Amino acid sequence: MNNRYIIGIIGAGNMGEALIKGLLKSNLVRSYEILASAKSAKRVKFLEKTYGIHTTRDNLAVTKACDTTILSIKPQDMSGVCADIKPVADINHLFISIAAGIDCTKLRQFLGKKPKLIRVMPNLPSVIDQGVSVIYCGAKMPERYRRFAHQIFQAVGQTVDVRDEKLMDVVTGLSGTGPAYIFALMEAMETAGKKFGLSQKMARMLTIQTAVGAAEMVCQTGLPPEELRNRVTSKKGTTWAAMNHLKDRGFWKTIEEAILAATKRAKVLRNMD
Repeated sequence: MNNRYIIGIIGAGNMGEALIKGLLKSNLVRSYEILASAKSAKRVKFLEKTYGIHTTRDNLAVTKACDTTILSIKPQDMSGVCADIKPVADINHLFISIAAGIDCTKLRQFLGKKPKLIRVMPNLPSVIDQGVSVIYCGAKMPERYRRFAHQIFQAVGQTVDVRDEKLMDVVTGLSGTGPAYIFALMEAMETAGKKFGLSQKMARMLTIQTAVGAAEMVCQTGLPPEELRNRVTSKKGTTWAAMNHLKDRGFWKTIEEAILAATKRAKVLRNMD
């Protein structure tokens, strides 16, 4: 093991691995400049063999060896992990947490007053470098640390700042949980296609390309989704019939309530020690 590493990752699960892969692909760091931890020996061996990084099962070792550490762990595990690493967390440490719901006040309780803290909410498409990560830094955070956080997460997609930490719960409900809403819609479309006579292969292909094409239209035209929906909805046509049915069933309200449920859950996670 080297004495120092540029980036440490505690909890190298799916998102941690996505960051490792993205960081190496972007050449922001080299493999020997990353130190990652995971719970199982099998997992650390896999990461070391696949990416050539340094690994350990000791979270404390990561904190000792890295000035910048990404806390890629479940909210429910945050208290215990922080209790292990707090004794060596000092003013030179920057911790970047991607745990849903755990705000900086809670992190400060867990890690003490000395280290610098940044919160980030990435989402699942980060595993294919198509994610979006929302970054919150306190008002007194030196600019170089904010920029470094953006560099790290731009390796797996786009990044955006949020200035009010209270909005991070809404971000969690919208974009953090958001891919699941899209997957659920695609699942329903595919299932309906099969039910009404299409082969599974055709139903899936049509669903995937429809979702990809619709998202790309929003990107390329820059138009609001509502306007694009209205443009394709001819009066008394097939889309008109479908949209009236969704409206009658409270589709938009249901999505709003789903986002609210996820937002509220983020608040609950904050209080689960």
